[in-house]
Amino acid sequence: MDYLWGLGILTSFKRPCYVSDEIHVPHQGTGTHPLVTGYRIIVTVVVASVGTTKSALLYGQEPMEATTIECVFGVGIVTG
Repeated sequence: MDYLWGLGILTSFKRPCYVSDEIHVPHQGTGTHPLVTGYRIIVTVVVASVGTTKSALLYGQEPMEATTIECVFGVGIVTG
């Protein structure tokens, strides 16, 4: 690779300078972001409830209603 960067003399490309210091593992997870947020709780509850409803409809031999639930939920996620 040094040979290719040596050709940079003929062009205007400069060799990039990289920092390869590793992050100390114990300090990696100490950010300011919480692990659980209200949004994550809402998404988890909605997905679980729609999945449970769809499973119950499929178990009750109602495939058309289960597909309708899935389509409505999919459109809601895509447009929301």
